[in-house]
Amino acid sequence: MNKLEKLLSKWNFRKIAVVYLIAALVSGIACAATVGILYRERLNFAWQYSRLEEALEKEDEETLRAAVDKTAAASDDVIDILVLSDDNRVIYSAKDSEFAGASLMLTKVGEEKKYLASAEHPDSVFQYVKGDEFMLNSILNKDFSEIREDYEDDSFFESDLSSKTIYMLSCIRHHESDPKIYVINAPTSVPGGITALKAAAALAMLFFCIYWVLIALWMYRDAAKSKLSPIYWGLIGIFTNLIGLIVYKIYKRNTAVCTACGASQSTGHLYCSYCGSQLGTRCESCGGKVSPRDSFCHQCGSKLK
Repeated sequence: MNKLEKLLSKWNFRKIAVVYLIAALVSGIACAATVGILYRERLNFAWQYSRLEEALEKEDEETLRAAVDKTAAASDDVIDILVLSDDNRVIYSAKDSEFAGASLMLTKVGEEKKYLASAEHPDSVFQYVKGDEFMLNSILNKDFSEIREDYEDDSFFESDLSSKTIYMLSCIRHHESDPKIYVINAPTSVPGGITALKAAAALAMLFFCIYWVLIALWMYRDAAKSKLSPIYWGLIGIFTNLIGLIVYKIYKRNTAVCTACGASQSTGHLYCSYCGSQLGTRCESCGGKVSPRDSFCHQCGSKLK
């Protein structure tokens, strides 16, 4: 028995598994609570944004305006939420911002349709983002320095780019007959938010690595105890993990285990090849190996007691 086998023989994997599960559960709850507290405003905004889409489907003006007001109030990053008619005339504004004029006509900037500009607001540029991506960006807050670099690359031919303010814009509209809803956002980073997400991800990776190694170590110890090849099964555990564990269990199920020394071996053995102990039950007439469930010996036909 080598040093690793001696060390692992002292480990109580049942207790280790219980401690691991409790630690993982507590850490998971703590991380979820921390991230939830830090991002509660953004999550509330995402929820209200989804309700805004539902309100538009109901085709009730009062319900729609109430949903618009709730969504606008859910986050300080919301510049305004506009309800526009088919001809881009502003019907309702939640915050009466500078964009709440008579109309808001948007045209694309550059070759791609991801940046839009308005002649009425020459100092503003809107990054058009679709619904699901808009909610995700509103929660996680994409770095606006990267957005500015991307915008400048896309519209390098324009002058005085540094004076333009870039907003994030989403458009909600289900049918051509429905009014359009523009949600205009200027996301700011959540203090400590990215650090908390990175810490949670690192902690999750740590627990996953511990789980992965524990499976391999358990397979190594059990294989050593069963007089199988511990290095072989340990490596299988490292590279295949749960699949390897299932294969190992199936393999052991199809072997005979000596009750005296714990060695696994062929089911055809009458005696343990490691300690010499008798394996299973033998027929008193012919000495053949029989199962405790058998009524007659399958080799000589004698009735078993």
